[in-house]
Amino acid sequence: MPETASRDSQPLELTVDELAREVRLPVRTVREYQTMGLLSPPARRGRIGIYGATHLARLRLIARLQARGYSLAGIGDLLGAWRNGADLGEVLGLAPDELVHIDEPGAPATTDQLASLVPSLVPTRLDDLVASGVIEPCGPDRFCVPSPSLLALTADALDAGFDADHVLALLHAIGRAASSVADAVLDTLAERPASTNPDRLAALATRGRGLLAHGTGRLTIHTLGRRLGVTDDASAANVLQTLLEVDDR
Repeated sequence: MPETASRDSQPLELTVDELAREVRLPVRTVREYQTMGLLSPPARRGRIGIYGATHLARLRLIARLQARGYSLAGIGDLLGAWRNGADLGEVLGLAPDELVHIDEPGAPATTDQLASLVPSLVPTRLDDLVASGVIEPCGPDRFCVPSPSLLALTADALDAGFDADHVLALLHAIGRAASSVADAVLDTLAERPASTNPDRLAALATRGRGLLAHGTGRLTIHTLGRRLGVTDDASAANVLQTLLEVDDR
């Protein structure tokens, strides 16, 4: 059994045999993943390797990706790119113009593409959309999209029937929050220690962009769950579903 008297109060600690049993893999496969760099080394307790929740989550992720047809080499490339701070397009090896499509336009997009995605805002409220920061002019009839996911969220909210003014207010709030985060990051960088190892700074520059993007997004969802009165992030979707249900009586 794992060396955890209570998993609610203590970190998960597993030997390699226990970890392998949890994910139904041979021990040799777990060690092979480590050799390939797909799984980080365990913590050491004397001569015994101790694995934790992150190792368990990584093995389950690998299994899901394999079930979707990814090879171990492909999974290694994806995880490596993600770890180094690449966004989704970079992870998938897409050029910027390959991201320009109707479902999630990238940079740049035309007015017609935007109108197809958010017809209630484009062209009549194009200036408001630009002011929110969701799109930016970057050429004649061309608009860069810093966050295609945020534009897709805008489209989904409008399609669900939310008022355009309320959606734009949300986008402006997100923009202000992003500016505050950017200011805080710049202040932190301005105070970096003079003795910092240049290699560590280079690693931070590579990984930091992706970590900041993923981290602020996850923290927002986590905080939203707390505002909804749930302590389990996985339950937030169920609470949202309940709040959004229409009373047909």
